[in-house]
Amino acid sequence: MNVSHAKSGAELERKVAERLAALPDVDASAIEPHAEGTKIVLEGSVDTVFSARKAVLSAETVDGVHDVESHLTLTGNKNGTSTSH
Repeated sequence: MNVSHAKSGAELERKVAERLAALPDVDASAIEPHAEGTKIVLEGSVDTVFSARKAVLSAETVDGVHDVESHLTLTGNKNGTSTSH
């Protein structure tokens, strides 16, 4: 990966993280976006399937993102943290 790809990947990750943080009713602190070219992979945990869908839809709206892959796990907890760790 050359420097421009690393920079654009880091920029996409930052933009997606900012977009996720602005979502109401979603604890974005437990979600980590990772760029793979123009694809964003969301990793982490959320409390409900609705929160996961909001995160994916929100990431898809970021300029430069062409695909979003969700690796989010559902905790069922209101605060979004997993009790299985």
